[in-house]
Amino acid sequence: MYYIGKTSFYSHKIDKYGYRIKKLLKNRGSAVFVGNAAGYEKIGSILSVKNVSALKHMENVLSVLSKFDALEIFVLAKDGFKSELDTPQKIGLTKKQYYTRLKQLCDLGLLVKKENTYTHTSFGNVVHRKHIVGLLNNVENIKELEMIDLLKKSSKFDSQEISDFLTKIGFDDNDVKSQSFSPKIISSYDEMVTKAIEIIEFAQKEIILMSRSPNELIINSMLKKANMGIKVKVIVDIDMVGGYISQEASKMTVSDKNTNERNQVVINPFYPIKIERKYGKVPFSLLMIDESHVGIEIIDKYNPDKFSLSIYANDPNMAKQTKNIFNNSWQTASLTPPQLVKKTD
Repeated sequence: MYYIGKTSFYSHKIDKYGYRIKKLLKNRGSAVFVGNAAGYEKIGSILSVKNVSALKHMENVLSVLSKFDALEIFVLAKDGFKSELDTPQKIGLTKKQYYTRLKQLCDLGLLVKKENTYTHTSFGNVVHRKHIVGLLNNVENIKELEMIDLLKKSSKFDSQEISDFLTKIGFDDNDVKSQSFSPKIISSYDEMVTKAIEIIEFAQKEIILMSRSPNELIINSMLKKANMGIKVKVIVDIDMVGGYISQEASKMTVSDKNTNERNQVVINPFYPIKIERKYGKVPFSLLMIDESHVGIEIIDKYNPDKFSLSIYANDPNMAKQTKNIFNNSWQTASLTPPQLVKKTD
């Protein structure tokens, strides 16, 4: 059991790490949880988590532990502390702060009271070990982690050299690799569009798209990212564009001052934003974001013109293979769109 006192070992640990934790965890004031249904759905979709209650509980845990007084009590409870009348004063809290935080920590399942002593629950032990101590260790190594990012951006070092460097500084590849999530199969067209827009919203560097049938909502989302400086490359199915041109032939043959712009709108839904765009034979649609998020269409051979299924995943290895497929198609695609064939008398 641990009795709280100003000269205690854990008080020293809090003094040592207190300033760093204060910088790391933002103090958001009172524990008001503001998650909304749309936000939970979006995060759950990205993390492949359907249990909204688990997401809400995670939000509440992070919110409470972001308050330094709650974090202090939580850390002190590692070895158990006896709660006495003068405990709030000893750790520099008001009685209201102390008992409010204690109740929150217990309600979240992080602490449990045994007689007059507060200790970590099993859940609390895991959070303390993996997410408090583990986070502090990573903060201590932040310079080394920044060096790893620089090495990855440089073309001078291959993956094996970076792996060797990780070993020397006490990390391994799994510590710094992006986490992969189980693929998600989507059979609804509307759900597919929603998922595509979700991952496009998180794009930081690059968006690539091969499309058999562009959707206006997806196009608008990509245009917004292109305007923000994100690199966008698109291959559009040449037969689909040819079909659009045939449908709009009567408008495209009108000759006036707006002819060129009108024709551009028909053959290029991304006009006038400058996006790298080519035309080619697209056997299936695919979307790749930042060499991480991937969406691939599955075609129903008995009804190929109708949307059937798509698979979405957050998997760097799958994204790398997807990008290779796109790059091969890019090499054979054409910069020139299909042309309107004018009828002759």
